[in-house]
Amino acid sequence: MSLYSNPTLARLGEHFQRLSSQHGCVVLDADSFDEFINEPGESLILFSEDPQRVPETWDIAVILPELVKGLPKKPRVGLLAPLDAHAVSSRYGIRLWPALLALRGGAYLGVIEGLKDWGVYAGHLPQLLAAPESRPPTIGIPVQTVGASASCH
Repeated sequence: MSLYSNPTLARLGEHFQRLSSQHGCVVLDADSFDEFINEPGESLILFSEDPQRVPETWDIAVILPELVKGLPKKPRVGLLAPLDAHAVSSRYGIRLWPALLALRGGAYLGVIEGLKDWGVYAGHLPQLLAAPESRPPTIGIPVQTVGASASCH
């Protein structure tokens, strides 16, 4: 019996389990996410969406093992189901699904949003995993001090 009532999400969960058993990917949830990302070294996390809404989720979930095989240094790979992905996505400003988030010891390296051509992944993923740590581009909300002038001068 699947934890998902939606058959498409149940199939995605089954695929994640195969990725775990065959390729060593770690199936994460919102509760286990922080522990996983804070381990030393680079990690790559798939933020998935319901494949009925975003069919490209199937594509990235299928090619992910091949993408990782082609990397010079293998990161730990985590998989987030849609509900869990949405629960933590705002921490990284993710707005387009599916997404691959790169971290080092919990520090932000970058993200690739949406499905890309193979060449984009092959060229960009190694650079992303070697990038310096930076501040994630969280979804910004303009802040204004009450009584402050609209101008900075």
